[in-house]
Amino acid sequence: MKCKHILIALLVSFACIISFTTNAVAATETPIEVNKVSFLAAFFIGLFYYLAQSPWLANLSFTVFYRPLVAGTLVGFIMGQPSLGAAIGAVINVFYLGFISAGGSLPGDPSLAGYLGTALVIGSHLEPGAALALAAPIGLLGNFTWSVKMTYCSRIPVIADKLAEKGDIWGVARADYLYSQPFLFLLYGVPVIVLTYIGVPLVAVGVQWLQVNAEWVIQGMVIASGMLTALGIAINLKILLQKDVWPFFFLSFIVASMVKGNISFFLFAVIGLIIAYLYVYYQNHLKGDQEQIFEHTTRKTPGLLTKHDVFSSYWRWLFFSHSSYNWERLQGLGFAHSMAPIIRKLYKTQEEVSLALKRHLIFFNTEPDFGGIIHGTIIAMEEDRAAGADISDEDINKVKTILMGPLAGIGDSIIQGIIVPVFLIISIGIATGGKMDTSEGNILGPIFYLVTFAAFLWSFTWWIYYLGYRRGQPAALEILSSKQLNQVIEGVPVAGNFLMGLLAANYVKLSTPIVFSIGGTNFAIQNIVDQIMPNLIPLLLILTIWFLITKKNAKPTTILFVIIIIGIAGAIPLFCGLNPVGQAIQVGFLG
Repeated sequence: MKCKHILIALLVSFACIISFTTNAVAATETPIEVNKVSFLAAFFIGLFYYLAQSPWLANLSFTVFYRPLVAGTLVGFIMGQPSLGAAIGAVINVFYLGFISAGGSLPGDPSLAGYLGTALVIGSHLEPGAALALAAPIGLLGNFTWSVKMTYCSRIPVIADKLAEKGDIWGVARADYLYSQPFLFLLYGVPVIVLTYIGVPLVAVGVQWLQVNAEWVIQGMVIASGMLTALGIAINLKILLQKDVWPFFFLSFIVASMVKGNISFFLFAVIGLIIAYLYVYYQNHLKGDQEQIFEHTTRKTPGLLTKHDVFSSYWRWLFFSHSSYNWERLQGLGFAHSMAPIIRKLYKTQEEVSLALKRHLIFFNTEPDFGGIIHGTIIAMEEDRAAGADISDEDINKVKTILMGPLAGIGDSIIQGIIVPVFLIISIGIATGGKMDTSEGNILGPIFYLVTFAAFLWSFTWWIYYLGYRRGQPAALEILSSKQLNQVIEGVPVAGNFLMGLLAANYVKLSTPIVFSIGGTNFAIQNIVDQIMPNLIPLLLILTIWFLITKKNAKPTTILFVIIIIGIAGAIPLFCGLNPVGQAIQVGFLG
């Protein structure tokens, strides 16, 4: 979508909000209390949103603080309602479990939905069950800021090229953040500060007016939110429902539906991983696969670098791999930044330094965690070259080019495709107790995610980074051809399907409250459906969306808005139903 069209859409949306709230205040006879959020609270919400996009949190920005579960909890703390924030963030995060950012693409912005969406929901006193219908469209606005960032940062490598020509090592390193981060704070932080400060009162007025004059719209948002989680799960299933592993989704869904939410998400995740292990074990046993034998040798280093030097490179990559991410060279400047202490240690003349900087400022892109083994390998090659080995610029760049693609595919599949979702599913279960509409979230959920994932991420990334240095080129080749890695890749769809079944049974909410009478006997359609199979309607919704996305190439964005429209329309009270005490009332066809 062109930037011009996005800007027009934003202006129209903002005008509609102002018009709606102004008319709401004028039309209602009941005085409406305008809720406000302090500027200090708005500032910190915007600041955390920027930090979630920044390089300052040791790769926990994208992996942890970017996730709505954590974002919602932080907003809750800032606004004095951490439990509510955790509950709202967890529900929003279910929608984004299928989120994978690969190759410079960004399908919406979970972080924006988490920070701004949660702030608007808490500030307007909108019930948590309706949060996703408000937050999901907000996340789409992140596509605009992402495009602006990628375009702006494309200019920075040109500046770095000039500094590299002069042999200015630390000038190149500083260019990676000095020219990007002030602008990115203006791009990310400031708009969210403003939208939170002025948006909360506007949305609060609109919500209160609806509660007084059109409560069915609020109910429609609750229905739409329950349906939108099906979209997030269906996006995952587009990848997971494959070959002979699809039964694991239905097995998990049926079991979770039968126990009706009384289950430990952690226990379920453990069971899923055990099933995945058994599946892979017996699959390989039937195939008669033999274990591959590698001679794990440690390269003989020239002794020009120490472990401390390699760690100095590692932490720079850990922090700054995406600091100036851009269309032109993606992670190229981040790679050069990480090599700064190595170049400084190995090369002494301006010409040598300049050449080294130039060969590492070229295009580079891979999954930053698994891809760290490339850096270790290149550091080993640079050390050998400085010691006199016949290694050319072409040899070094060839290794980077050959390895970055395969490791990106593996890393995205394993890290973003299974490890992050597994940690999140367990944490979401802790945060909500398996209930989508809870307003009392457990902050131990996001804390569990932060602590456990940080421990995994930092230990794994340093191990694989240093592995590349100790073993050199054979290390990456061993990983790519490793039987164990292939077994992990085989087990990913099994565990993924099993966990998606659990989420689908607990977080996709759709039913019908319509009741009809025959001979004086009332028949509730939902009761009849439940006798066939519990959660049948949510399952059919998931499979329908999966079919549209997979077989008909329907756009998730289109489905998102269609779901919201159907949810709100489905709440219009036009049909017969019963209230909790058995009295006849008008209801929508969805509930």
